Amino acid sequence: MNRATFKKWGPFILLLAFFSFWLVWKKPAHQEVHSTTHLAMGTLVTVSTWGVATSVEEKAVVQIFARIDQVEELASRQKTGTPVYQINHVTPGTPVVVPEELATILAAGLEMHTASHGAFDPGLGFLSDLWGFGHGLPDVGKIPAATELTAWLHERKKNTDYGIKLVQEPSGAMTVQVDGYPFTLDLGAIAKGYALDKAMETMKQSGVQNGLIIGGGDMIITGSKGGQPWRIGIQHPRDHDKIMASSEIKGDLAMATSGDYERFFMVDGEREHHILDPQTAKPSRSGLISVSIQTQKAMTADMLSTAVFVMGMEKGRKFIEKMAGVEGMLVTENGERWKSPGFQGQWLEGP
Repeated sequence: MNRATFKKWGPFILLLAFFSFWLVWKKPAHQEVHSTTHLAMGTLVTVSTWGVATSVEEKAVVQIFARIDQVEELASRQKTGTPVYQINHVTPGTPVVVPEELATILAAGLEMHTASHGAFDPGLGFLSDLWGFGHGLPDVGKIPAATELTAWLHERKKNTDYGIKLVQEPSGAMTVQVDGYPFTLDLGAIAKGYALDKAMETMKQSGVQNGLIIGGGDMIITGSKGGQPWRIGIQHPRDHDKIMASSEIKGDLAMATSGDYERFFMVDGEREHHILDPQTAKPSRSGLISVSIQTQKAMTADMLSTAVFVMGMEKGRKFIEKMAGVEGMLVTENGERWKSPGFQGQWLEGP
């Protein structure tokens, strides 16, 4: 009988927005970083601002979290009544009219699925549930039966066309059709990034020009802290108490990190994690253990960090290098590290 241990997933990227130096005297409120953290989209989301009056900051925070909630009400597959929940629970193959914003998210996901040759897959909901990751924390030591995984792969390979389709009808409405098992819509690796993009738009519209929004492994930045950069730490993939790399960022930039240390359980020394490979129906064994992507849009960084993780070091590097405006920082289980020339960051600790 397998002896299994489970480690509860935690903040797998330590995003530290702190001053480069501390002043002995107290600064005016508008010259300090103000941070607010709420639970949203299944993770802790922190909004930090600099350089605005308290009244402006408080109003902005309310609007930002309301915007994130709007995206969650569109894209969650767990919450009853959301469009994605409805798509996954109608008779398989039934076209469902979807809101324009959800169509935008799904169109980006399908485009990335094609570009990555399936490494990014927005249709893994059933498989994620099979492994126990569909609702956050998996059962201790739960590994699907080999027959279940084989059956899932068999059904996938039977389908010559991808089983999720987005169609613009003659009326102009957008419809989504999911063919059913083994396809189930799951936008977990894209909607959070999209939500942060929209949250940042809301932040700027609210009068905040210097800020940072963090949600799990995704983040988006604008401006600075009185001319000083936002300082970001990326968690060591094998020691949650250490920072592996740091970045100093000013201006507009998004970053997402995917790793095999977010949500996982151990069985006989094997790490079973939530980043699934559609080609094997199992947790990815690409050799990568941490992938950080920097680009202008959090949604793009979110998708790419997952896709590159599944691709592995060689394919992932090539994929990053051919994409304009995309930078990456990759770490393998055997200690190999790679950072693209334009990545804003530097190594502090090895894996």
